[in-house]
Amino acid sequence: MYKKILFGTCLTDYCDHIFNFALNLAKENEASLWIYHGLGRIAGDEADVRQAIETAEEKVAAAYVDRMKKKGFSDYRINVSEGDVVSEVSKLARNAGIDLMVMGTSTEVPVPAGESIKIPPLGPVVADTILWAPCPVLVVPPALIPGLASG
Repeated sequence: MYKKILFGTCLTDYCDHIFNFALNLAKENEASLWIYHGLGRIAGDEADVRQAIETAEEKVAAAYVDRMKKKGFSDYRINVSEGDVVSEVSKLARNAGIDLMVMGTSTEVPVPAGESIKIPPLGPVVADTILWAPCPVLVVPPALIPGLASG
C-alpha cells in the first residue's frame, strides 16, 4: 500500500521506538524509508549551515543505519535540512511523493513518570505538520512506547 514512508526524527531516545515502528512498517510494505531531521533556523553563513547539516546527517546515520542493516533493510534515504521544520518536511514529502509520514507526539516523553499530565497532547511540530502535510500523517501514541504504557 505504501511505497514511500517518511519518518521524522529529533534524534532523542523517544524517537528510537517510533523509528522501529516506521522501519517495520516500511519492511511490511516493501517501501522505501525516508528519514528526516530538521535543524530549525541556523544562525551563520552558508558554510556554517552546510557544516551543521553534514554533522546532523552523520548523527542520523549513526543512530539508524546499522539498525536497518541488521534487519536486512537497505532502501532508505537520509534528509536533513535547515529552516522551518514543518515547511521543510512538508516540502520534502510533496516533492518526493511520500505516501505516509510517521511521527511521535512530540520531542519529549509525553508523560514522564511522576509528572503532571497537564501537557499538550501533541508537540507544535507534529500538530502543524498534520495541518500542512501533503499526505497522511501517522502519529505513534505513547501507549506504544515500551515503559510508558500502563497495565
